Amino acid sequence: MAKTTRKRAAKPSPREQTRQWFRKSKFGMFIHWGIYAGLGKGEWIRTVDQIPEEEYAKLVPKFNPKKFDPDEWADLAKNAGMKYMVVTTKHHDGFCMFDAHNTDWKVTNTPYGKDVIAEMTQAFEKKGVTVGYYYSILDWHHDDYLPRLEWEAEKRPAEGHDVMDYIAYMREHISQLMTEYRPAPFVLWYDGGWMNKPEELSGVETNAMARKLKPDILINDRHFTKEDLVTPEQRIPPTGMLDENGDPVMWEACITMTSHWWGYDKNEKVYKTKEFLIRMLVDIVSKGGNLLLNIGPKPDGTIQREFVDRLNAIGAWMDKYSEAIYDTTASPFNLLPFYGRVTTKGDKLYVHVFEWPADRVARLPRLANEVKKAYVLDDAKTPLESERDGDDWIIKLPKKAPDKIASVITVELNGPPQVEPMVITPDAQGVIDLPVLYGLLDGPHGMRIRYESSDGIIHAGNWINPKDSVEWSFKVPKPGNYQVWLDYAVEAGQGGSEVEFIVNGKTLPLLAPNGLVFGTGGTEATKGAERQVCKTASTRGEFKGKKAVLVRLKRGVNTLKVMVPTIKKEKGMELRGLTLKPAE
Repeated sequence: MAKTTRKRAAKPSPREQTRQWFRKSKFGMFIHWGIYAGLGKGEWIRTVDQIPEEEYAKLVPKFNPKKFDPDEWADLAKNAGMKYMVVTTKHHDGFCMFDAHNTDWKVTNTPYGKDVIAEMTQAFEKKGVTVGYYYSILDWHHDDYLPRLEWEAEKRPAEGHDVMDYIAYMREHISQLMTEYRPAPFVLWYDGGWMNKPEELSGVETNAMARKLKPDILINDRHFTKEDLVTPEQRIPPTGMLDENGDPVMWEACITMTSHWWGYDKNEKVYKTKEFLIRMLVDIVSKGGNLLLNIGPKPDGTIQREFVDRLNAIGAWMDKYSEAIYDTTASPFNLLPFYGRVTTKGDKLYVHVFEWPADRVARLPRLANEVKKAYVLDDAKTPLESERDGDDWIIKLPKKAPDKIASVITVELNGPPQVEPMVITPDAQGVIDLPVLYGLLDGPHGMRIRYESSDGIIHAGNWINPKDSVEWSFKVPKPGNYQVWLDYAVEAGQGGSEVEFIVNGKTLPLLAPNGLVFGTGGTEATKGAERQVCKTASTRGEFKGKKAVLVRLKRGVNTLKVMVPTIKKEKGMELRGLTLKPAE
């Protein structure tokens, strides 16, 4: 018998190794810090308040963060369960937080005098937190960056300036960042590329230079070139993200803990709760993404208590349940009949239950596998009852939730999960029930809509952005007219908002000022749809049924999107769901 030789699998390229590590890591810290912190009004303050260059420059001699301790920052990230961080090396104001060789507009010319990026890189790497660099293509300071801000275009004419001279300056920065701070950065996290098309700035060539200098580098999508990483901002995509061929892409949602700004805002009053943040992390990971959670440090170098408390709370949860986050893949279920999410690792499902069901059952719809064992993640010695119910499996939960925010049940299967998508269809009377849990919550940058609970029943709440929406997909056996009923609540004095129902519409993508699809945003509008509108009326905060509109459905799969395009006062409504009844 001839001797056979086994070929060794080819070693992944440095870039692919970074991609593989990133997919496993799931959770990172975003840091927005610059001289703008001294004004305490966010990172866009120069253009929001139209501050002239000479006035803004007065922040430089005031920047002296005597309480800055990069080791403390690194400990905070590590203890929160963050595997990496991304820090602003240069934001839109053009100020370099590293010792750039080709400009005096930099941190080493402040009273602080030290290279902040070098200090942070060393501290975070020492703690085992991998470091990435944000870099703004947009630059309000450099004379050769074009186009000018509208409000200062007259004072700073573009004549005699060439944006490619700025690109040469930018490339010097990228070269320095790629070579002088090793092993960092693992990612070149661009921002501000929306004003120019990439070919106008030779973006492909810039990225090729970066990869030549650092072959393991990842690059994001904000130069509007197709690279490694898609970065939705201030929103959670309703499903995992796909490319033009329908294949999953590597993506990372960047989100603040505040209501708006990324940089320090001394006037901020609204912070996302620890409950929301933990569930948000689970939600993103269950859709195959990573979370990059932002902090905006103070000008003195300290991190405000609101951020610290929330990161510590996430860390306490991760101490118990990180197995269900790191190195997991997306949920195999398209819909779940309870408020929670699922992550996957090999033959295991991790069932994250946010709100404990009244019947103490977690139903896993259309799961073909056999369940070998189910248990609370940190209590494997106490198995939970499980049984098949038709096409579904049901897991019988303990009397009380092990964790008030997100309990995790491990479900061991007889192989990788095999799940058929769940399809919503009419009942025996032809009625279509559309609970909000079966809808997809979505919105563009600044998405505010979210799941909330009242009396143990989940609804879509915090509906304060008129561009946010809920959309259902369902199937009907024949065309027909249906009467739509709302199950909604409107607080006293909040009635009068318009509710729009869009049947089988096509979504238009959000476009950047350069005319290209803004991959970091959500939807802009819906066209080609039948639209019907009704108005809300106060229910004094109680959930009630409201006869809304009549819609025409086609045979087969339909979509129905609900928006509140005109919010009368502070909030549109709270919505538990819709019921569609066949109309005579």
